[in-house]
Formats: sequence, C-alpha cells, structure tokens
Amino acid sequence: MKHTIVFFFFLLFLECDTNLNSGFKMQVRSLNERISIGDEISINVTSTTDKIIDSLRYYINDKIVTSKVKLIDYKVGENKAYVEIFSNNERFLINKKFDVYSNIEPEIMSYKIVNEYKHDENAYTQGLEFYKNQLYESTGLNGKSTLRKLDYKSGEVLKIINLDYKYFAEGLTILDNKIYQLTWKNNIGFIYDLDFNKIGTFSYDKSKEGWGLCNDGEFIYKSDGTNKIWVLDPINLNEIRFIEVLTDKSRIKNINELEFINGKIYANTYQFNRDVVIVINPSNGVVEKVIDFSGIRDRVTQKPDLDVMNGIAFINEKIFVTGKNWDKLFEVEIVTK
Repeated sequence: MKHTIVFFFFLLFLECDTNLNSGFKMQVRSLNERISIGDEISINVTSTTDKIIDSLRYYINDKIVTSKVKLIDYKVGENKAYVEIFSNNERFLINKKFDVYSNIEPEIMSYKIVNEYKHDENAYTQGLEFYKNQLYESTGLNGKSTLRKLDYKSGEVLKIINLDYKYFAEGLTILDNKIYQLTWKNNIGFIYDLDFNKIGTFSYDKSKEGWGLCNDGEFIYKSDGTNKIWVLDPINLNEIRFIEVLTDKSRIKNINELEFINGKIYANTYQFNRDVVIVINPSNGVVEKVIDFSGIRDRVTQKPDLDVMNGIAFINEKIFVTGKNWDKLFEVEIVTK
C-alpha cells in the first residue's frame, strides 16, 4: 500500500511536445510540487503504439544520466531531458523541458543607513561602481545619458561626457582599466579608457537588451531585463553562457543594476512600487537573500520625476546605494530583518 501512495503523489511535468509522431511518450516526474535542487526525478518513456523499446539512453542537458537522477550540482531554471530510443533498428530522440527551482527560501534582510551624501537629483542612475577608490556612474534617458566620475563625498561631478541623443545608456562596469557601458535597446555597448576616450564597442548576441553590468575580476556579468544574467568573455564581450535567477517559488524578472560583492551578485529589480536588492549565487542562479529597502526612497527629496532605487556600489567592505533622480547617495549596512 505504501508504494501505491508514493506513486500516486508523483507529479507529471510538461508532456512532451516534440516528436509527436515518434510513437513514444516521455514523462519527467518528481515527488514534490516543484522540482528543486537536490530532488530526485524519474524519466519515464512508454510506447504509444505497438513499437517495442529495445533500449534507452538518458541525458539531462549534455550529460548522460540514468532514468533516476538526483539533481545535485544543477542550476536553477530551464533544463532539458533527452532520451534516445532504440526500437527495431530505428533510433528516436525525444525531449522535455522542465524547470528547477531553488531548494532554499531566501533570507529576508533589511538595512541601516550609515551615511548620507549628496547626489545629482537629475542623474537617472543606471550603473554605479567604484574603481581604484573612484566612483563612476552611468545615467540614462535619451538626450540625458552620460558617463561620469564623481567625488562621492561631496557629490561633485569630476568628469562627464554626454552620449548622442539616440542612445539610452544603461549599466556600467570597469575591468582592467577599461570602462564598459551598455545601451538599452541599441544593441551596442561602449568601451572607454579611464580618461573617457572611446576605444571600442561591442554588440549583444542572444541577450534581449542591455540593463546592468558587473564583474568578478575575471568575467563580466550582464542583465537584460529578463530573469537571465549573461556571462561575457572579457576579451571580446561574447556571451559565453547565462544563469537563470529563481527563488524556491518563482523566476525573478526585470533584473537591473548589478554589483559583485564578496562572491555574490547583488541586483536591483525594476519594480515601481518596491525597492529591493536580491543576492544571487552566480554558480547556480539561486536567490539566497532579499534585502528590503522599504522607506529609503522617503528619505530623498520627493518630486514628480523621482523613480526607483537603482545603483549599488561597493568599496572597502562598504555598500552604497542610490536611485533614479535621487538627490542622495546612501552608505548602508545590511542587517537581519
């Protein structure tokens, strides 16, 4: 009776929608409502006609597996199971996509304001990053997009260049003395030296748009407004791969400005009514923490063009945040809520 109950609670995920005329049906099953990292899944294939199955070979993504798989060291997001079917000297290949969710609930964090500094209230902040003790900023909007170097303590703009009206600037990051700046929908990024001389450009490949950038000292990470973060080759800026960002319950959309802090990616999400930062494990896409910045927008001058929190920078174990058209830059301490 126990085995019957266990089988009854196996859930069917995503009926195979390919090779409908192959004469075979594929199922991916799990005991849980959602398939999560660490779960065991079962891959089952049955014949829907009189074809006899001689042998099967199983794959998940590009890895050969058995019909029962423990999802250890898998990334969250979309995965694909393949089965090679050998029947009467014929070979068939069928597949099924399935999502893998995080196996942990994100820890909810809050913040304390340590210091407040002046910030240009007309700066529509898209990217913010310290490099060699200097703060750099990318601002957006057509006709108002800039690249800036700032004295963060006084708010003074030390150096600035304006982008052409047709460009809506987005995130930036700095690696090996080169500044990389995205544009939103123009499918182009700009490369500058530290004196703001333009020394190159790069284009996007499969990524949808340009939103945020950061780097870990070796690779560059790029968000495109979806739940994906693309890993870029620092030499040619080609998109090598991507991670998808999920919690234990859902995909995270509208991932925006990025900052790499102590091995994790900190990311703003573009939400009109909520200011949060999520902390992402770059190896698998799991959201480990959610930092609730409720109330911080109330501490800046309220005006009609005030927009969402956007801008995270890190230096000397200190975190700084601001927002679009905010007149303050905040040094914050992240605390347990």
